[in-house]
Amino acid sequence: MDVSGVGSSKILKLYNNSNNTNKAVKDSSTKIAKNDSLEISTLGKKLSAYSIDDNFNSSSAKIDAIKNDVKNGTYNIDSKLVAEKIYDQMKERGV
Repeated sequence: MDVSGVGSSKILKLYNNSNNTNKAVKDSSTKIAKNDSLEISTLGKKLSAYSIDDNFNSSSAKIDAIKNDVKNGTYNIDSKLVAEKIYDQMKERGV
């Protein structure tokens, strides 16, 4: 087996070229991630005013109240209630 044609300089050159290619791919993927966007249709916006039970609700008022509670450090979550709701949803779906 003759490996005299492979020198350390060739190996380092190949390694450096592959690193530069990987950096270019990473840079381009971060640029793509910054350009992502989401648009909600007008129908979707109208539907957001309804709850699951077809009742109107003031979601913006609820969201503002929760944001204020979180900001003030007074937002408390009842873990038992959350667990009950998760369990009920799982029973309904047959999971």
